[in-house]
Amino acid sequence: MMYMIVYLCTLIGGGMNMLKYKHLRLDQGKIERAKKILKAKTETEAMDKALERVIQEEGERFRRRKLMKRIIQLRNSLGKIQEDSAEWVRLARKERTLSV
Repeated sequence: MMYMIVYLCTLIGGGMNMLKYKHLRLDQGKIERAKKILKAKTETEAMDKALERVIQEEGERFRRRKLMKRIIQLRNSLGKIQEDSAEWVRLARKERTLSV
C-alpha cells in the first residue's frame, strides 16, 4: 500500500467540474494495472478515467434494467400467444416468396 494524494475531477449535477483534494491509501499494483489498461499517463489520470468508467457503466446498467422492465411489461400486456410459432414462420416465408 502507498499513500497517494489525488486531485479528482468529477462531473457534479449541473455539469460543473469540481476538484477536491483527497488523501487515499491505494494498492500501487492496482494503480499501475489501471494506468496500463486505461492508457493513462499519470496515476491521477488513471484514477479519473477509472471513476468515469464506473459511473458510465452504472448508467448503462440502469438504462438496461429500465428497458428490460418495459419489455417485460409489454410482453405481459400481450398475454400468452396461442398460435404455433413454427406455423407463423412458415406463413411469413410463403408471403415473402409470393411477393418476390
